[in-house]
Amino acid sequence: MSFKKLDVAIIGGGVGGLAASLSLRRQGHKVTIYERRSFTAEVGASITCAANGTKWLYEWGCDMSIGNPVMQKNLIMRDWKTGKALASYGMEDYKEKWGYETNMFHRQDLHLMLLTAATSTEGVGEPVTVHVDYVCESVDHEEGTASFTNGETIKADIIIGADGIRSKVRTSIGVIPDMTSAPQTCFRCNVRTEDVKRLGLVDYSLDPAIQFWGGFEVPDINKYFKIVMCSVSGGTITSFYCFMPTEFALQHVSEGFQFKEVAVDEILVAAYKDLLDKDCQDLLRNSIERMPWRLYLHKPYPYWVKGNVGLLGDAAHPMMPHQSQGACQAFEDAAVLGLVFSKEYPQFTQDPKAGLAMYERIRKPRGTRIQTASRRATDDLHERIGFTTIFSNGAAKEGEPDETGWVKLTMKEVNTWNPAEILKQYAAESA
Repeated sequence: MSFKKLDVAIIGGGVGGLAASLSLRRQGHKVTIYERRSFTAEVGASITCAANGTKWLYEWGCDMSIGNPVMQKNLIMRDWKTGKALASYGMEDYKEKWGYETNMFHRQDLHLMLLTAATSTEGVGEPVTVHVDYVCESVDHEEGTASFTNGETIKADIIIGADGIRSKVRTSIGVIPDMTSAPQTCFRCNVRTEDVKRLGLVDYSLDPAIQFWGGFEVPDINKYFKIVMCSVSGGTITSFYCFMPTEFALQHVSEGFQFKEVAVDEILVAAYKDLLDKDCQDLLRNSIERMPWRLYLHKPYPYWVKGNVGLLGDAAHPMMPHQSQGACQAFEDAAVLGLVFSKEYPQFTQDPKAGLAMYERIRKPRGTRIQTASRRATDDLHERIGFTTIFSNGAAKEGEPDETGWVKLTMKEVNTWNPAEILKQYAAESA
């Protein structure tokens, strides 16, 4: 068979949608993104990009200087009350082990980096076309069409739903989430390094690390009180995710990121104000861009693909954030789309439905595994990759099942997954 250039429509222009557009552009396809809002509304939170995600950014030819990342050197677990370091997972040889570094991005920087690479006239492939103010109303998986609230309907060879946690594409192909409110919710906020220095606060940007406070059940602190902090934007911003039991934020009911800033007192509640490490408290008191992020638990979806429509990122596998793999899993989704619809496998460009079925076959087990591990790390921080290496798993060795049959997620598993080899095997089987 000969390679066929596909007309691809991607619904959603977040980091997942942009990554998919870039991956497919590099394989020679014509790609158009339809985004519901202006890109100026992008949320100012941090994004972790471990080696399994960083790999694809290099593969797609992104200009990392635009992303202005901070390379992580450590994972540090701290005592909630004192801030004392309880444990650490060193990352000095991380790149040597896994081939690529872990980068921390400010979401806006990462978005700009991907958008620039996707739409640039330089580089391999036809520049991606981006339309904003296109709110998806529905898709038709049989006709290969997508309709928008502005009255326009478009047709494409394949349609990728990268429209996030409240995906219209997902419901249009009949996937109805089985979801419940998570026991934990979150506020995110940022502190400018210039303010840290001006006020004489502790400057964690001097030694880049992902810092954790709390996350364990102790007599006077619920395990769902947890803080995750890191530096982004070249060290000019310290980004916080402030977790707490959901009952402390019941007024925020809509799932996902919200764009309305809250008062600092909404974060500094209960164990935060009375018991939290004072250095961390002082940073939070001087934070900006404080916005809620309501979390829900989704059971794995029965399918991601129907006809010539496929789901990607949060639309396919929404997960709790405690493995820091949300963006990386979207990047892996995007990467597999590019591998499947490449010149190496022209049969899938001739039969896009079969190509999307192959995409789901490769990605769904991996996405479900990470999704499950993220849920488990909600209740036990020892389940978080990195910490699964330095803490005992009872009688089981790393990579072996415990008494319940569960195998903890590890850095090795995350960073050595090879979709190209899996695709090669599956394609040979189906030949």
